[in-house]
Amino acid sequence: MGNSENIKKFHSGSVLNQLIWMAIPVIGTSFMSMAYNFINIIFVGNLGTHAVAAVGTAGLYMNLSWGLSSLFTVGAGIKVSHAIGKGDFHLARSYVRSGVLASIITASIFFILLAFTRDFLIGLIQLNNPFIEKEASFYLLLAGISVLFSFQNLFFTSVFIGSGDSKTPFRINATALVLNIMFDYILIFRVGLGINGAAIATIISQAIALVMFYSKLKWSTSLKPLGVPYKPLLLKEIVGLGISPTLQRVSFTIISIMMARIISHWGATAIAVQKVGVQIEAITYMTIGGVLSALAAISGQAFGAKDYTKQWKTFKAGMLLAIIIGVITSTLLITFPSTLFSIFLTDKVSIAMGRDYLIILGFSQLFMCLENTATGAFFGWGKTNVPAISGIVLNVMRIPMALLLIAFWKHSLSSVWWSISISSIAKGTLLVALYIILFKLFIKKQRNGLSHEK
Repeated sequence: MGNSENIKKFHSGSVLNQLIWMAIPVIGTSFMSMAYNFINIIFVGNLGTHAVAAVGTAGLYMNLSWGLSSLFTVGAGIKVSHAIGKGDFHLARSYVRSGVLASIITASIFFILLAFTRDFLIGLIQLNNPFIEKEASFYLLLAGISVLFSFQNLFFTSVFIGSGDSKTPFRINATALVLNIMFDYILIFRVGLGINGAAIATIISQAIALVMFYSKLKWSTSLKPLGVPYKPLLLKEIVGLGISPTLQRVSFTIISIMMARIISHWGATAIAVQKVGVQIEAITYMTIGGVLSALAAISGQAFGAKDYTKQWKTFKAGMLLAIIIGVITSTLLITFPSTLFSIFLTDKVSIAMGRDYLIILGFSQLFMCLENTATGAFFGWGKTNVPAISGIVLNVMRIPMALLLIAFWKHSLSSVWWSISISSIAKGTLLVALYIILFKLFIKKQRNGLSHEK
C-alpha cells in the first residue's frame, strides 16, 4: 500500500474497522515475537523441567533486552505516526535514521555486558542447582547474540506500524518464525545440541528477518533512512518518549527476577511452572498487544492531524476490543487450566501447580487487556510517562504483597500468583480512569483556547 492510500484509508471508514484490520496483522506480529520463546519452551519441555528452568531463567534477561529496546522503538513509532499524520514524510524518515543508529549501538553494548556478567546474572536467581545454572549461563551467552538483530527488528516493526503498515512486519516475522521452528527441530533433536540449539535457531531466524526488513525499507518512500541527515535533536525526542516505557519494562524484569527468587524456595519445578504459565498467559498479552500498537498508530496519526474526535473514538473502539478479548481469555484460563498446561509439562506435580497459576491469573486477564489498551491510547497521545509511572508503582507492590500473603497463607505458592493478579487488576482499573480524566481535561483546555482566540 502506498503512502497516499494509507492517508486516504486513515481519513475514511469506521474507526473500529480500521482498528481491527490494522490490529490483526499486529496481533500476528506480536505472536511471532512471543512464539520464539513459546516454541523454544515446547521443544525444550521434551528435555525435562531442568531444561525449561534453564531457558526460562535466561529468558528473564532476554526480556530485559526487549525492555531496553523500547528506549528507541516506542518513541520512534509515536513520532513516525505523528509525522505521517501531518503528511511530513521527510521528517518520518529522519526519525528512522536517527533511531536505528542508536539501536545498533545500544544492542552491541548490551551484548558485551551480557557476555561478561552472565554467570553473575544467573546466580542472582538463586536456583541452588549448579547444573541448571551452568546450562542457563551458556544459553544466555548464545541467545544474547540474537539481540544484535532483534533490537533492529523490533525498531523496524514499530516504525512500520507507526506509518500505518502492519502487514509488512507480520509477513517478515511470520517467515522468521517458520524458519525458527524448522531450525529448532533440526538443532535440538537431530543435531543433538539441546537447549543451545534453540538459541542458535533464534539467532539464524532473527538475522534473516533483519535482512528482509532492510530489503523492504529500500522501497518505502516514507521510512527509507537514506538521503536524510542524522539529527541528535530527533533522537532526543525519541528517547524522551521512550525512557518512561523503558524504565517500566526494565523495572518489570528486575521485579520478575526478585519474584523468581521468592518462587525458587519451592524448587526448580515451581520456576519451570511459572515460566510455562507466563507463556500461556502471554496469549492474552500478545493479542491485546496488537490492539495496543494499532491503537497507538491510529491515535498518533489522529493527534498529529489534530483530529481529537477520532482520537477519542479510537480509544472507545479499543476498549470494546479489550473487553471482548479479556472476557474470552479469562474464561479459557479459568475453565481449561490443566488442559492448557499439559501441552508443555506432563508430570502431575507441574500440572497441579500450573492449574493454580492459570486459574488465579485468569481473573486478571480482562484488566490486563484494559491496561494495555489504555497504554496504547496514551502512547498515541505522546504521554508515555503516565502508564509507566502507574505500572512501575503497582508492579513494585507485588513483592511486599507476595511476602504478606505468603505469611498469611502459611507459605502457600498461590500467594505469589495472587499478588501478581491483584496488581494487574489495580493497574487496569487505574489507567483507564486516568486516560478518561486527562483526555476530558485536554479537550476542555483545547475548547477554552479556541474560544479565547475568537
